[in-house]
Amino acid sequence: AGSPLAGRVALDLRAAEDAVGRLAPELGLSVEDTAAGILRVAEVEMAQAVRAVTVERGIDPRGLAVVAFGGAGPLHAAAIAEELGMARVVVPVTAGVLSALGLAVSERRRDLVESVLLSGEELTREAVADVVTRLGTRGRQELGAPEAELRATYELRYSGQAFELPIGGELAPEPDDLRAAFDRAHAERYGYEDADAELELVTVRVAAALAGSEAPAPQADAAKRLGTRQARFGERWHETPVFGPGTAQLQGPAILALPGSTLVVPPTWSIRADAEAVVMER
Repeated sequence: AGSPLAGRVALDLRAAEDAVGRLAPELGLSVEDTAAGILRVAEVEMAQAVRAVTVERGIDPRGLAVVAFGGAGPLHAAAIAEELGMARVVVPVTAGVLSALGLAVSERRRDLVESVLLSGEELTREAVADVVTRLGTRGRQELGAPEAELRATYELRYSGQAFELPIGGELAPEPDDLRAAFDRAHAERYGYEDADAELELVTVRVAAALAGSEAPAPQADAAKRLGTRQARFGERWHETPVFGPGTAQLQGPAILALPGSTLVVPPTWSIRADAEAVVMER
């Protein structure tokens, strides 16, 4: 509450306490315990969203890292990682504006799509290549860039299915290669493949793309200690050091005040920070 957001928007601690204080008596909890419970519920919900795109698709998140971005992402990253059994978090120094930065340096691209519904003897290398060439020519013309890179994606399904899976491939793919790639993707997503089902190519997507500009290489000095702050981890309050951005190796508990976000480092975590990112591990 002592540091204005983006240098301008000040948090009102008293108003926050009053708002949570209206709920606390209904739960039979203190204001602090109620606030901690609100955070806990929010973090469990966010962890469940990660499970939906990992565990529910057969991917074990424990071998992966959480990439935290957005102004509030680094506040919750460690708690989400702990909920999922993950041991590493990566926080870009530009986390608070990462989406905007991505837009600024992203490639220029035209995406074109055509429905084809090819199967059996009609699904040939030549038939697919004709569609890709036609779409690619249009994309390059719309970009005004004949040198633009072309990338093709094929939406495929087994005959009788009402849904497709997107498969990246060559600009003139062999049907057998499409079949093999689709079988693998289907088995990974749904747990089985159907060797007897006929393959249908429903849609062809082609992207014509030009590389974007590069972001300037960041520089950083050693992180400066800005002071201390009382922070609650679990059931205990800790006198927690607060650091600004920069290079550092620290053991939690700590708080890093990044340019557009705040990173909370719990007691069981440590960090390595440089000009580009903070890596937090436990």
